[in-house]
Amino acid sequence: MKTKNLIAAALAASITVAAPTASHAVIVRTPGPTFGGSGVGAWPIFACAGGIILAALAANARDNRELTAPEAWSCGALFWFSQPGKKKKNG
Repeated sequence: MKTKNLIAAALAASITVAAPTASHAVIVRTPGPTFGGSGVGAWPIFACAGGIILAALAANARDNRELTAPEAWSCGALFWFSQPGKKKKNG
């Protein structure tokens, strides 16, 4: 339980320190159009990376294993449709 409290405290502290304040808010105007200014094209990359990380964490917690290559190639989607692995008996 101490570990969870420590992680929660560290996250709260990092959010507090990284939060922008009025003194940091500066509007920057760039002259003319910029390449990729909207940033819409980058979201699928972040979604895929997040899916892989989430599936890897779930595979570790559920089956105590790493993702297979096809599960990672599918951005973690194949993991969610797979059956849990069977545990081997020692002996």
